[in-house]
Amino acid sequence: MLKSFIREIIGAPPVATDPCPSLLAFRNTSYVLVLFEGGDDDRPEVQEQLLENQQDALSAHDIAIVRVAGGGVFTSLDQVMEIEADEVRHDLDGPSPEEFEAVLIDPQGETKFRSREPVSVPFLTEAIGRLPTER
Repeated sequence: MLKSFIREIIGAPPVATDPCPSLLAFRNTSYVLVLFEGGDDDRPEVQEQLLENQQDALSAHDIAIVRVAGGGVFTSLDQVMEIEADEVRHDLDGPSPEEFEAVLIDPQGETKFRSREPVSVPFLTEAIGRLPTER
C-alpha cells in the first residue's frame, strides 16, 4: 500500500509500469504482431505464407512483425533482435517454445488479441480498425 502511494506521488519509471518492457523499442510507434513459432506443427509456415509479400500493407497500418522462434527473436526480415525470447514470452505470457501463438500489441504495449491460429493481414487491419481510438 505504501509503495503504491509513493509510486503515485513520485511516479514509477516507465519500464517498471510498461505492460511489455521487452518490446519497448516499438512503444508509441507501431502495432506489433508477435509470432511465437513453435515447431510442433505447420502453423508457422501457414503464418509465413499469409504474411508473404504483404510488407506494404503492414507498413501502411504501422504493423511490425516480431518472431519468437526457439531461443531467438527476429524481425520479419529475419534480422536478429537484441531481445531475449524468454523475456518476450514472460512479458506476454506466451506459449511454450513448442507452441504457436499470434499476439497483437498496440502502440502503448497493451495486448489487443491472441490467436492460436495464423492470422491474415486483412484480419489484422480489420481488428485494428475496430479498436477504440486513443484520446
